[in-house]
Amino acid sequence: MAAAATADASDTAAAAEEDAGATQEVPETSLVPATSDEGLQVACQTPYKSTFEGGPEHINGMVRVLRDDEKMNPLYRPLPPELDEDWHALIRCGGAGEDADTVEEQKARYYTENPNSPEIHPGLLEHCLAKPDIMITTSMDYLMRSWDAKTYRQLQEFEGHINFVNHAIQYRGDRILSAGDDFTVRMWKIGPPGTPGELLATYWICMYPMKAVAGLPGERAATGGLDKVVRIFSLITGLVLFKITDHRDFGPERSFFQKEGCGAIWCLMHLRDNLMASGADDCTVRLWDIDTGKNLAMKIGHLGYGEDIGEPGIGWKLSERFASVLRMCHLGKDGTQFATCSYDRTVCIWDATDPRELQVLRRWKAAENGILGISLVGIDKIATCGACKAVKVWNFETGELLHETPTRGIAGDVCYLDDDKFAIGGGDATLRIHDWTTGKDLANFYAHDLTIHYCVPMVLSQMDDRNWTKDAIMYQNVTHPENEKDSKYALEQMRKVIYNAINYMDLTEEIP
Repeated sequence: MAAAATADASDTAAAAEEDAGATQEVPETSLVPATSDEGLQVACQTPYKSTFEGGPEHINGMVRVLRDDEKMNPLYRPLPPELDEDWHALIRCGGAGEDADTVEEQKARYYTENPNSPEIHPGLLEHCLAKPDIMITTSMDYLMRSWDAKTYRQLQEFEGHINFVNHAIQYRGDRILSAGDDFTVRMWKIGPPGTPGELLATYWICMYPMKAVAGLPGERAATGGLDKVVRIFSLITGLVLFKITDHRDFGPERSFFQKEGCGAIWCLMHLRDNLMASGADDCTVRLWDIDTGKNLAMKIGHLGYGEDIGEPGIGWKLSERFASVLRMCHLGKDGTQFATCSYDRTVCIWDATDPRELQVLRRWKAAENGILGISLVGIDKIATCGACKAVKVWNFETGELLHETPTRGIAGDVCYLDDDKFAIGGGDATLRIHDWTTGKDLANFYAHDLTIHYCVPMVLSQMDDRNWTKDAIMYQNVTHPENEKDSKYALEQMRKVIYNAINYMDLTEEIP
């Protein structure tokens, strides 16, 4: 990784610039350039055959090591190793020990009674296009709300975030994971209609806004945001297991925008097994082994506005030749294919069949302004939300436009309801139920006081215990005090924010 971070990426930048001037239409046999350069892609020396390659080397041994604060406390009495049940549990879950897990032992940790479980295979069509029972909306008004997916009536309100709620996902059937600008990821549980949403846990991540969260097998989650770091953490302990800084440390080139301005994480998605994808404003999509924290592939798919940027933007690479990756979605192909969108007006369809050979299958211009949201809405069909105030439905196999509907505000997300209709949420704070096969609206109502960021489907049948792993997975390369340092910073920063808010004084008034 260090070699990749320091490698001269001038060839990479040149190749990317040369391709950026090309047309937006890309034949299926074409590849995005500059992915073999050492400065852009961290490649493995051996051909990839399986996402399971064994667990990481342990950084914790068979016996707990006393922390400095414990050593300095004369009243602290450590348990004998044979009675330290918490440490025995950590060993059992792969977080400590002598020898790294074999491939077989690693696979065994992912066992679920349902071989097609949404925990291990979230990208299967049966999960992506399951008709939801509930919709969850997140908003800039600091709230989440749940809605009946058939009657569209509000069910619950989830209050707890103290800043914008940027993203949410369903977790283990009846729970929700949300990420917000208040430095936290939170876990909620749905309940009876009319009752407040139950907050189960608050995870303080770091002193930067969190923009994305992804649920991972083994009661883990990944999150990322404006500090340009992907963190994998335990939902059991709240402690960080892996702190991945690659988006911050290196990217497509060594210019000022890469070193000083880019790398913020905008989207994360669990693809399958131990494979996860991330997208950032360093313009790359990257694939990760969540059990080791290793980067498996890195590639540029969105190539900027090109000549369309106009005279004021010519020469500014971040707009002309590169573009942030804003959202991603599954395509119902068991994590082997997924789609991304960007403010450069394009959609990219990716092939991750071989995670070490990530490919762009096709790319097309899908709007006249930035694309802020993308969702699967049918077999071979995706919907895009454009800043040009339109939602469009596409055949992602061909790039053919199937339907377009204007929006009053800028739509931010689309939630699949069935093969004929979906919900649109966006800048006008409304939920709009739209039948795209007829072009008619079935309902339209204010759902929040401010902009809706996400609209998330929930399928309650996923609560079946057969869908979920039985034990936590605690693979890690971060230990105390590093695994809780950023959380302490986040708490301290939020205390300052709250103190300043409580003790706010209008400086235009005279001070007595």
